[in-house]
This record gives sequence, C-alpha cells and structure tokens, in this order.
Amino acid sequence: MAPVFLFDLDGTLLDSLADITLCANTALEISGLPQHTPEEYRGYIGNGVEMLIRRMMSPEAYEKHGARVRGDYMAIYGDLCAQGGKRFPGVLEMLEGLQRAGAKTAVISNKPDHQTRLVWKSTFGKSLDLAQGQLEGIPTKPDPAGPREVLRRLEGTCAAYIGDSEVDMQTGKNCGFYTVGVTWGMKPRRLLAQSGADALADTMEELTGLLLARLETGA
Repeated sequence: MAPVFLFDLDGTLLDSLADITLCANTALEISGLPQHTPEEYRGYIGNGVEMLIRRMMSPEAYEKHGARVRGDYMAIYGDLCAQGGKRFPGVLEMLEGLQRAGAKTAVISNKPDHQTRLVWKSTFGKSLDLAQGQLEGIPTKPDPAGPREVLRRLEGTCAAYIGDSEVDMQTGKNCGFYTVGVTWGMKPRRLLAQSGADALADTMEELTGLLLARLETGA
C-alpha cells in the first residue's frame, strides 16, 4: 500500500484566515450582527462550519439568525473558494516533492466537502491526490472516521498527519498516526506541543525534511 501524507487544509496548506474573516463578517453584516477580528476567528476555526457559526454569534443571535448567517457564509465563501485561495509559500513544491518521492498527498478538512473540493481544483490541482471535506454521515475531526475514509479511498497507509491545531494533533492521536504540527497556522507553537505533536515544523523546508525522512526510514 502506498504511503500517504494527510494534511489539514486551513492554516496548514492554505493561508485562509483573512478570507474566512472577510466572508464571516460579511455574513454577519448582512444580518446586522457584530463582527469580529482575525485574532478572534483564530479561536473559532477548526471544528467545522457549524461550530464556526455558533462561536461567532451569541446563543440568542444564533437562535434567531443562525440559519441565515450560515447560508450567507456558505454562499460567499464558496464563491471565494472557486476563485482560488492563498497557499503558504513553498506548499506546491513540498507536495510535489513528496509525490516524486513515491508518496500520495491528501487533505482531510472539517471544511464542507464542496468547498474543500473547490479549493482542491482552484488552488492545488494535481499536487494533491485527494481532498476530502466534511461528508454527511462522517463525524468531523478529531473523530478518526474521516482520515480513515481518505486512506481507504487512496488504498494507502498514513506516513504522517500534518496540521496546525490541537484538533489536528488529537485527530492524529485518535487514529494512531505520527503527527507533525506546523507553527505558521492558526494556533500557537506551545499549544501544538501541549497537544502531543510528535514533531514540530517552523518552516516549509523543515516540514519537507521531516516528511522525506519518514519515507526514507519507512516509518
């Protein structure tokens, strides 16, 4: 079975904080609700769109406006995903280097599957062998079901799971995977270490070296 590197999307491969902030605040503005800063959204992101919508609204506002805000956000952000996202520098080179070394590359995201696939097509293309978002009937991360479904579809085994948040580190642990935390994303380095990351990468070059070493040792 082929070795597969499983990546989180937002904050790991995709520099999406500014886009999510813009789209979420636009959806809130439409309903006349208070908006938030990018730093606040750092804490809201990571557990799927439903939790994002709940976290950016008061319980009372969610009860009254939640469905509309969610619908507006999905439409606005979906259009943006189709136009292409902002990759972190060096991402394509890193992914393509792993493929040349004989590995498969895949994304498992708590972003809705439709949006995830739009980002795959518009922003990553052939540098990813598969990108899977939140599917109906499959729980969001940190449940292990999503990553295991990706591996089933690719007929591979996980060489490492890479992410930028405590949710990602817990996902990897729940699956029994080797986990690498990247420190350029949504959450601080300290939190990744506390969440049990097996390794930390501060640069794309460092991440590439760690992952290629995994292939060379057959770990």
